[in-house]
Amino acid sequence: MSEKDNIKLKTDSLSSRKSSASAGVHVKRKRKIIAKVASKDPVRKNDVSLEKKEPIKSPPLNNNSEKKANSSVKVTEPSSQDIKSPKKQKIDKDEKIEKMENKELHLKLPKQKKDKNKKNKNHVKDIAPTHKFEKPTEPVKRDVKISQSMTVAELANQMALKNTDLISKMMSLGVMATVNQSLDQDTAILITEEIGHNPVIQKDNEDEITQPKKIKVTDGKTRAPIVTIMGHVDHGKTSLLDYIRKSKITESESGGITQHIGAYRVKTNNGEIAFLDTPGHAAFTSMRARGAQVTDIVILVVSADDGVMPQTEEAIEHAKAAGVPLIVAINKIDKENADQEKVKNDLAAKNVIPEEWGGETIFIPISALTGEGVDTLLDSVVLQAEILELKAHDTGPATGVVIESSLDKGKGPVATVLIQNGMLTMKDFVLVGQTFGRVRALFNEFSKPVNAAGPSTPVVITGLSATPNVGDQLISTDDEKKVKDIASTREKKQKEIDMQSKQKNFSIESFGDAISTKKIINYLIKTDVQGSCEAIINSLQSIENPDVGLEIIYSGVGGINESDINLALSAQAQVIGFNVRADSKAKKLIESHDISLQYFSIIYDLIDAVKYDLSGELEPEVREEIIGIATVKDVFRSSKLGAIAGTIVSEGTIQKDQPIRVLRDNTVIYEGELESLRRFKEDVKEVKSGTECGIGVKDYNDIKSGDQIEVYKRTEIKRSI
Repeated sequence: MSEKDNIKLKTDSLSSRKSSASAGVHVKRKRKIIAKVASKDPVRKNDVSLEKKEPIKSPPLNNNSEKKANSSVKVTEPSSQDIKSPKKQKIDKDEKIEKMENKELHLKLPKQKKDKNKKNKNHVKDIAPTHKFEKPTEPVKRDVKISQSMTVAELANQMALKNTDLISKMMSLGVMATVNQSLDQDTAILITEEIGHNPVIQKDNEDEITQPKKIKVTDGKTRAPIVTIMGHVDHGKTSLLDYIRKSKITESESGGITQHIGAYRVKTNNGEIAFLDTPGHAAFTSMRARGAQVTDIVILVVSADDGVMPQTEEAIEHAKAAGVPLIVAINKIDKENADQEKVKNDLAAKNVIPEEWGGETIFIPISALTGEGVDTLLDSVVLQAEILELKAHDTGPATGVVIESSLDKGKGPVATVLIQNGMLTMKDFVLVGQTFGRVRALFNEFSKPVNAAGPSTPVVITGLSATPNVGDQLISTDDEKKVKDIASTREKKQKEIDMQSKQKNFSIESFGDAISTKKIINYLIKTDVQGSCEAIINSLQSIENPDVGLEIIYSGVGGINESDINLALSAQAQVIGFNVRADSKAKKLIESHDISLQYFSIIYDLIDAVKYDLSGELEPEVREEIIGIATVKDVFRSSKLGAIAGTIVSEGTIQKDQPIRVLRDNTVIYEGELESLRRFKEDVKEVKSGTECGIGVKDYNDIKSGDQIEVYKRTEIKRSI
């Protein structure tokens, strides 16, 4: 069979399928394909494959035609090279179209992208199921570190709780606190256990290098005794020290009274003695107590002409509390009205019994002005020091106590320290309370530089980070990092204590106080030294009144600068300077904003001025005084004046300009004033007792016979604190 016959046979078999929709398409496509590649054999195999894919739809053929077709297929079978021809791609598209036409109409499924890295894909599938979230079956128990003081936010953070959740839990336990409020250790442990966590108590190790204030050394060298001079104001304490030192300190002091603790080392015929001079004014109680704590012997100065006074009794109590021996110096024996026996009797009543009376206290009569008995007093001090066997090491790290501190404009923070043990030298690292630093310079009490300071030596040091508090312990060490860490920890603790003291717990009882109209005056106080600042604040805070009060918004040492005035301006505070002055910038701000600024050099003048300011804010007290009572005998009606009461003055005087009350059966029924007061048709200003008069009450006509008209006078009395 020729090639033309084969083509004809194919067209005849395909033409029988023209009835179907798809057949026409196939025939048309086959013709196009055959027409273009009629001379090439490879097309025939593809044509046959198309016919084989639809055997059901093709009409039955006779055996001869099938054989012819089969033979034609065998003849036209292409080689492997022909299959790789580019025309295969076009035929593949046709096959896809046929498949789509023969299938039901539906949406095409998205193809999955082939992952070139099959190994990683398989690895991810294997690992993924093992990392699924599993719900915990038991509550998580945590170890919560509890420090001495921690805030609610810190506790919630360690428990992995929200702040609000912890606060609500605390409220259910009866603990009311805000997020930033500090909790004590016991409360934090209770809350932690209640929630179900394990509390771990942390101990502070910041005081590893701290030593006690009172050091008892038995194997060191003999040191000079530390003697504190105490007593009532103006009894001659500083005058006695002046005579011993051969100086004139009293002349340079404001008001002739001591307002700072003075520390001096004096050479006598019997050896060296370190003296501390404490103030005698009532405001300096803390200074006297501090002086008694760091001393070895107390000299109690009592004036022979004045006797035992309140500060004398207080000094005795401080000495007994500190457990130090007492030597009484009866001063001013050269005065005419001096009475030594009276002083001894008064002190014996306070359980201070002289040796000649069988007691243990040494009594020595002296005169600080003439020097009589002073040598005997010093001999007694040296004798008492020998009995105490005072010893200290003059090598190694130094320990001491801050006697006074101030802020110098050129030197910065300056502290007067009394060394108790060891040796303090230049460039030593020191820890002083919440402050730290390195000793830059050392000065003695005469402001002369020294290289080192040993036991019982008062010395002024510079180089601290801030002004320390009076009474803070000084410790020298070589470890700078440790000193800084301990100082910062102490400062943090102090801030927490200050925050807790300022926080006010709300209660129903205090609700009425919160909305009260109590007037508050704000003050900003700057002083020359830390000790005076402490004494002033304690004295002012002791002033109490239910209607007016004061609040110290800031206190510090040093001159008054621009930032202080800005703070006073924002807080509407009055500025007080004690032995300090304002700089030029601060003065300009004060003048431009009219801020109240007061300077003082004597502490009791300052306290009196503050009391006067507070008294000015108090409303005057109004008192009522009954000056006359008139009894109504009859009532006359007038068309012009209304009801006129005919009365007789039974008590005192009836005055027209004063307010009145109308009483009926001893009950007040009306309060007002008089409209008219007449006697014999004449207007008068007052009517005395026992006389008759006509009284017209303003805006009140319901007056009856038997009523009483009470005239009273209001007087305003100034109140003071």
